This record gives sequence, structure tokens and C-alpha cells, in this order.
Amino acid sequence: MTFHARAARRALLVFAVIAIFGLFVRLWHIERESFWADEGWTMLLAKGPTLADVARTMADDQHPPLYFMLIRLWMDVFGDSLFMTRLLSTFWSLICLAAVYRLSTDWFSPAAGLVTALLLALTDNEIMLAREVRHYTQLAALAALSALFYLRYARRPSRISGVAWLLSSIALLYTHYLGVLLIAVQVLHTLLVVRPFRRLPDMLFRFAALGIAFLPQFGVFLMQSSVRYTRPIIFQSTFPNTPETFVMVRTDLIGTHFGLTGALALLGLVYVSYRFGKAHWRWRPLLPTSLLALWVALPIMVIIGINERFPILTTRNFLLVTPALVILIGHGILNLDQTARRIILAALVFVNLTTIDAYHIKPPWRELAHTWLTYREADDALLMDIWVDDFALRYHIGQELKTQPEQLPLVSLPAWRETYREFFFARLHAYLEPLNAFWLVYWGKNEDGLLDFLPQRGFQRVAELTAKHYEHTIYLWRYERPPQARLATFGDLFALERANVDRQADTVRVTLLWRALRAPALDYSVSAFLLDSSGRLVAQHDGVPLNGNAPTSAWRAGDLKLDSHRIVPPPDLPSGEYTVGVKVYWYADLKPLSVNDAEYFVLGTLRLP
Repeated sequence: MTFHARAARRALLVFAVIAIFGLFVRLWHIERESFWADEGWTMLLAKGPTLADVARTMADDQHPPLYFMLIRLWMDVFGDSLFMTRLLSTFWSLICLAAVYRLSTDWFSPAAGLVTALLLALTDNEIMLAREVRHYTQLAALAALSALFYLRYARRPSRISGVAWLLSSIALLYTHYLGVLLIAVQVLHTLLVVRPFRRLPDMLFRFAALGIAFLPQFGVFLMQSSVRYTRPIIFQSTFPNTPETFVMVRTDLIGTHFGLTGALALLGLVYVSYRFGKAHWRWRPLLPTSLLALWVALPIMVIIGINERFPILTTRNFLLVTPALVILIGHGILNLDQTARRIILAALVFVNLTTIDAYHIKPPWRELAHTWLTYREADDALLMDIWVDDFALRYHIGQELKTQPEQLPLVSLPAWRETYREFFFARLHAYLEPLNAFWLVYWGKNEDGLLDFLPQRGFQRVAELTAKHYEHTIYLWRYERPPQARLATFGDLFALERANVDRQADTVRVTLLWRALRAPALDYSVSAFLLDSSGRLVAQHDGVPLNGNAPTSAWRAGDLKLDSHRIVPPPDLPSGEYTVGVKVYWYADLKPLSVNDAEYFVLGTLRLP
């Protein structure tokens, strides 16, 4: 084995270690956070059930169909769990890692390839998007593959590199429309750099073939563009051209230490060698560095330039240029002398391991789904006024119930507003008319008066549960029409207006609706319990109403308040009829409030187990 072969083998082994490390980093806590709006949207668009259905659905969206068809196939094979669906993005992230390593090795050196791969493995924005069910890591991977095979074909044409270039470029265009910018970069690069001139007809012919392959989707793109900006539900996630936006983009791309990484990227545009301690600079070969420079500059300028008229700027879209940036930074590090490169690389690795430049906390939709299902009764409807995040909430509800969300009474109010427009409230009134109760998850500003409309239709808010996302509060409210009858009165403080007892797996759930007869000065507790045929207590659940979320000291006279208790019977409970009762007491005085001259009220009997 020659020296070069041994060196290549060692480099490949080191890359394998880097790739395994990159995989570990991307899988770490991949399930920790809920789906967010875009991921829920992906699940909606890719629900199929067939690939043809996905393609038809995507024609009404704003993206090409390839990723969504792939995720449909992926879910058919591996399931739709949060881990497995996100794993496809992780897979594409590793493909990008390998392509970037190979591209940097081909044009600079194996050492540059390893440094570049290590930097990409630690890039926060790429790690974050590798943990999401979205197409951005596929976009970056296909961009890197297209550039890799384009440069190989431009330097030394071969059938393999030509076919690979064409296929990866077609896949890129059918993954994200921003892929057109990389193809434009390649066209410009061909005209400026590729020589001799007799090569140009062949190269341009291949670009024409690529355009013909994309032509069917181009018609769809025109149709999508004609309606894109008439649907705010689609494009409202973009950012304006402001200094704050540019700082956010810069941080996501090259980190908070942008002075160092920016200088290294510029240094990567040249070649430096050291002889007798002196640096020798040169610009050539221009073929790879000019492509990398164009690859970074053109997409950024175009996205910012057209964003004022056609909003498309999101930090995620700039993952398109991340492969070129890390290659330039990696080459820039290798342009330093040996001591400097070791210090700079060690510093960058340390900073990337100990800081996070790109991370967006996702709203807690999984937790909210669990909360709603904890208190939901029978076929309670859930109205969702949370913008497009309702797609993520639907997913988590379906996952917990192990059923398709479409089979549940889940209503997207933003979708109804878009569909019914001026008839929105008429449609909502018709939907609510036969209901006695429903839930509303709300994250808004009451701009159209929704929260005023509901009390006008006879509904009263009986429960409020909250979750935080940054400084914002997400509300989960239950609304009920006040019952016409009363079940019992506890002392002179509380009236029990409604009660429901139902079995759920190995628990007994008791749902109560209280009315405050006057404002209590104390925090009373409610006890729901089971008695056997001899009147012996066999199981109970005591606590502040609604698991501590509705303390009675905050109730006002006339308030209706929802309460819920889960009784867990002992596993060795004999079969038989059991009495379900409820009582109210203050913890410092265990004597319960009197109800019908008794200490507790009987809700009914239940056969267990």
C-alpha cells in the first residue's frame, strides 16, 4: 500500500469517527421537544395515503413535492412516530456531511475535508434542522451533491459524474425552489471560469436538459406563486429586511463569533503555502473557490433583494449556503500555519461544543395535547385558534390516542377564517348551536372578537389551563352552557351543577362542575372516593379542584368551575358494585361541608373491575 493510499485510508477512518459523532449530536434529545407548526404542516401535506395524493396536495402548497413524497414512503416503512419522522432529516444531514467532506477533499486536501466535516458536524443551525420533519437538510445535502458532481464534471468530464450531476440537480429542484439559485450559480460559474471554450456547448446542453426536466414543475410553481400571497396562512412566517433579521441570519450562518469565522471564510478564497516560515499567496485554481464564493453570495443577495416584494426570507432557507461556508472556513483554517490552525480549530470546536448559536424553542404542543386528553370528556370538540400550529397539535393528539386526527372533532379556526371569510362567525354559530360544551386552545389577540362572541352565545368559561412559550401564554379553556338543574349544595359555598363518572383503563375519572354561591375565603379540597358494599373506603383522590389549577380562594360568586379527579383502585380490588362519592373540606378542619345533612354526596354506583 502506497503512502497516499494509507493517508487516504486514515482520513476515511477519521471521517467515519466524525460522522458517528455528528450522528450522536443530532440524535441527542431528538424527541425532547414537540412538533412545531412547520412539522405539523409537513404531516398534513404528506398524509397521502398515496404518492399521487401527496403530489396533488403539494400542488396547492408552496413547495415542490419530492421531500413530502419521500417522507410519505418513509412513514409507510418506519411509522410516523416523532423519532422516526425526524430521522429522515438526520439521514440527509449525514449525506450532506459526506458530500461536503468529499468536495473539500477533492479540491483542497484530505485535512481540509476533515476540518470541514468536523465544523459542519458542530454547526448549530444544521443540527437543529436535522431534528425537524422538514426538507431543509435534504436541500443542503442535494446542493452539496450537485456542486460536488458539477465540479468533477467541469474538471474532468465522465459519464458517471455527468449523470450524478444531472440527477442530484433535478432532485434539488424538486426539493426546494431555492435550488434554482445554485443552478444559476453553476451557469454563471461555467460562463466565467470553465475553459476551454469548446467545453461550453456541452455544459450548456446539460443545463438545458436540467431545465427540461424541471419544466413540468415550473408550471405548478407559476400556479402556486399566483395564490401564495393571497393566503397569509402560508407566508406569514417570513422575516422583513431589518438589521435585527440580518443579525439573526448572520448568527445562524457563522455564529456569534462571526468576526473569526467570517475572516476564515474570506481566507478560504485563496491558497497559502509556507516556505522557510514565509507565507506565499495565490488565487488559483479558481474553479472551486469561485464556485464557493458565488454559492454564498448569489443566494443571499437574491433572497434579501426580492424579500421586500416577495417575502421569502427565513433563517432556514439559508441552509442552502451552509455547505459552501463551512468549506471556505475549513480551507481558511488550513491556510494558516500549523500552530495557528491547531489553536483556531481547537477554539472553534470548544466554542461550538459549549455554546448554541441557532436554536428555537418549540411550543409545548405535546404537553397541551396530553393536558386536553386528560380532561376531555367523551367526544368533546376542540377549537384551535393557534395559527398553523394546530397541525402540530393534531399530530400529538393523534399520536396519544393512536388514531387519525381527522377522525376527531378538531376545528382549525384559522382555516375556517380563510375558507368562510365574512361568513366565519355564521359558520361557527351553526357549529356551536347543538353543543353544550367544548374546549378552545387559544394563542392570539382577540382581533376579530372571538372571545366576546362565545359568551354572547350562552357559553361560560369554566376552566383555564396555560402553557408558556417564551414570554407568551397559550391558553386551554373549557366553555359550557350553564346547566338548568342542580345536583347538590355543599354548605353555603358550593353547588354541584354537573357530575360525570367514567372508566379509563385502570382508573375511575370523576368530572365535576361547581358553582360558587359566594366567594370562598379559603382554599377548599375536594375528595372523590370509592366505597364498597359495606361502606368501607377502598380508594380516593383528594386535592384542590382541577389538580391545583382552580383554587377556590380565587372563585367569585356565580363562577362555574370545572374539576376533575382520577381514582386509582387497588389492583387486588374484588369484583362488585362500588359507590362513588364526593365531599368538600378545608385541610385544617377535616369536617366536610354538609350536603343534604350528610358528609358526602353519592354520585352513583360503578361495577369494578
